[in-house]
Amino acid sequence: MAHRKSSTLLLSVLVAALLAAGCGGDSDSDNGDASADRPFEPQISMTAIGGTARADKPELVTRVETRPGDAGIRSAIVTLPSAFLVDQTQIRNLCSERELEEDKCAGRKRMGVARVLSPAYGEPLTGPVYAVSGSGGLPRLAYVLGGPAEILLRGRIEVRSARIATSLDDVPNVPLESFELTIDGGTPGYLILSRDICRSETTADVSFTSRSGETSKQQIPLAADCGA
Repeated sequence: MAHRKSSTLLLSVLVAALLAAGCGGDSDSDNGDASADRPFEPQISMTAIGGTARADKPELVTRVETRPGDAGIRSAIVTLPSAFLVDQTQIRNLCSERELEEDKCAGRKRMGVARVLSPAYGEPLTGPVYAVSGSGGLPRLAYVLGGPAEILLRGRIEVRSARIATSLDDVPNVPLESFELTIDGGTPGYLILSRDICRSETTADVSFTSRSGETSKQQIPLAADCGA
C-alpha cells in the first residue's frame, strides 16, 4: 500500500515538472511581453442542460478558458446560483479517503466528470469527479484525471451566504487551455433546482487568483434553454 501511494505521488510530481518544463510557466522569459498589458481575466461560462423548473435536476457545465500568455491560475472559487441546492436524498455512501487512496473510488457514484486541455498533450486529461467524505464537515472533491498522464486534483465544498461554493486550491503550475466540469443531472444528480431558473436572471460568482497574486472576480449569467 505504501509503495502504491509513494509511486502515485512521484508520478504526479514528475508530470507537473514535465508540463512546466515543456511549456513554460509564469516567468518573464517564458511569456515575454505577451501579457504585460493584458489583465488577468480567465473566461468562464456556466450552462444548465435539461429542465429549468423547480425540482428539476439539469446537468451543469462550467467551462474555463485561458489565452496564450495569460498568468497561470493558482486557485478558483465558484459560487453556484442560489437556485441550486443539494439533493439530500443523493448524499449517501460517499467515497472515503481510504477508498480514494486505494482504488480511486472505483465503483462509487461520481458527482460528474472533468476535462482538461493542455498544450503539453495531444489528448485531453479526463476523468470522474467524486464527493469524498472526511472527518466531519462537508465532503471534499476529488478530480481523478487520466489519459496521457494520471493526476489527482483536490477541491472543497463550502456554503457561502446559503449558496453552494466549490473551490480548487493550489492548482499545479501547468499550462492550461481549458478546464471543463460537468456535474451530472437527472435522477442520480447531486443538485436540484429550488425555483424556475427562467423566471429571472440567474447568476454565479467566480473568483480566480493568479500565481503572481492577481485576482479576477466575475459575475456570470447562467445559460439555459428557456425557449423564445
